[in-house]
Amino acid sequence: MASEPPAQTSRVTRTSSRLTSGPWKRPAALVASVAPSRPRFWEGQDVLARWTDGLLYLGTIKKVDASRQVCLVQFEDNSQFLVLWKDINPAAVPGEEQICCVCYSESVSPENQLVRCEKCGHTYHQECHLPRVLDASSDGAGVLGAWMCRQCVFAVATKRGGALKKGPYAKAMLSMKLVLPYQLKALEWDPAHLTNRQQCYCYCGGPGEWNLKMLQCCSCAQWFHEACTQCLSKPLLYGDRFYVFECCVCTGGPESVRRLPLRWVDVAHLILYHLSICCKKKYFDFEREILPFASENWDNLLLGELSDTPKRDRYSQLLSALSSHKDRWEELL
Repeated sequence: MASEPPAQTSRVTRTSSRLTSGPWKRPAALVASVAPSRPRFWEGQDVLARWTDGLLYLGTIKKVDASRQVCLVQFEDNSQFLVLWKDINPAAVPGEEQICCVCYSESVSPENQLVRCEKCGHTYHQECHLPRVLDASSDGAGVLGAWMCRQCVFAVATKRGGALKKGPYAKAMLSMKLVLPYQLKALEWDPAHLTNRQQCYCYCGGPGEWNLKMLQCCSCAQWFHEACTQCLSKPLLYGDRFYVFECCVCTGGPESVRRLPLRWVDVAHLILYHLSICCKKKYFDFEREILPFASENWDNLLLGELSDTPKRDRYSQLLSALSSHKDRWEELL
C-alpha cells in the first residue's frame, strides 16, 4: 500500500487565469554558456511562469535577482511570488528569428537547420530541440502543417485534471514526453525522494510539490504533474498516492496507471487530507462537511470494491474508520 501523505504544506495553489497559447522559453539549465546579446529578464516584462501544478500563468516581472537566478513575478490576481529563471518563459525578441534560443548561435548545417515555432516565434536548431526535430519541413506537431516547439505543445495540451488524450496536440505531446528536457540522474533529492534541490520535475521540467496532485513513477521515482499526464480517468485528490504509475520515458510509449485498492481508513484519510488543503483548516464536521464531500465525489475517489457500498452504509463505515484511528488524524492534521 502506498504510504500516507503528511500534513499540509504552506505553499498555496495559483488560481489566476492561465495563458495556453503564449510564448515559451527553454529551461535555463539547458541553455548553453554563450550569453545572449541583451538581458533575458527585466522589470516590467510580461512573462509566462510555470507554477507547481504544471500550468503556465501570465505575470509581470517586478524585480530581477541575478545572483539567485529568480524573479519576483506579479500575477493577474495581484499576488507576488519568487519564480526560478528556469520556470519563466519570456516572449521571443524581435530580430532574433535567425538565432537559436538555446545555444544563441545562427550557424546551420544541412543536418541541423534552424526551425521557427509557429506558436511562440522562438527559433531552434533541430539538434537543440528535445526531442530532435527530424524534418523541419514537416508538421512536427501535426497541426495545420505548422511546427510547434515542445514548450508550446505542453502549453496547449496541459489541463487541470490531466492533459488532452485525443487529437493532434495530444499525439504531439506524447512524442515530446518520450524524452525529458533535463538529466534525471543529476537531480539532488532529499532522503525520502520527495523533493529535489533543482525544483525540476515531470516531463515539463517545472517546479512541483509531490502532495499537490502529482504522481510518482514506480520505475524512475520522478514526480509528474496531473496536468501533464494523459492516463487518468478522474482528477486527482490532493495527497492521493494510491496509484501505481509508470511514465512515458520508462514505458517507451504511453503512460500506464493502476489504482490501488482502498480500505475505509484510507478513504477517510484521503478525504480529510484533501479538505485540509482546500479549506486550510484542521477540523471538519462529519455530517456537514466530510459525508457530503464523500457523496459528491464518490466516483472521483475510485474506490474499487467499496464503490458499490450503499449510501445508507457509507455513514457508518466512514464514522467507524474515523473513530478507530484517532491517533492517525491527530498526526495528519
